[in-house]
Amino acid sequence: MKLGFLSIDTGTILFTLANTLILFFGLKHFLFKPVNRILEERQTAVDQTLKDAEDARDRAETAETTYQEKLEQVKEESAEMMRSATRRAQKRSDEIIAQAKAEAAGILQQNAEELEREKRRAEQELRSEVSGLAVMVAEKVVEREINPQDHARLIDEFIDSVGDVQ
Repeated sequence: MKLGFLSIDTGTILFTLANTLILFFGLKHFLFKPVNRILEERQTAVDQTLKDAEDARDRAETAETTYQEKLEQVKEESAEMMRSATRRAQKRSDEIIAQAKAEAAGILQQNAEELEREKRRAEQELRSEVSGLAVMVAEKVVEREINPQDHARLIDEFIDSVGDVQ
């Protein structure tokens, strides 16, 4: 059957079908297999990259945890150092206060000793004056003769004068 330009030729159909099958198997062998291999290699590389990224993330989390632990440890050490410094400062303050109290007690002791020396010196001066008065009384007594009533009166005056001086 020949209809002109609309005719169907079986040989051409078989030839076209054979060319298509050859082209398909050729492309499958020479194009699809290498492309699939490249895609598989790429998939393997992407999987490896994802695994490496996961490992890096895990290491980063571990490092962060370690860092946080060390940071807490450093904070605790810092707080302990501050407490220790505070205790040392308090101890030193107590020592300085104790030393100042001891010095103050020493000064008070010196002042008390000085006061005692001044008191003794004043007593010595008083005794000297009393002795001088006694000598004057004795001179008056020696100048005249004393009867028992004058003698008692002089003793009373002497005792009164000594009592007034103290």
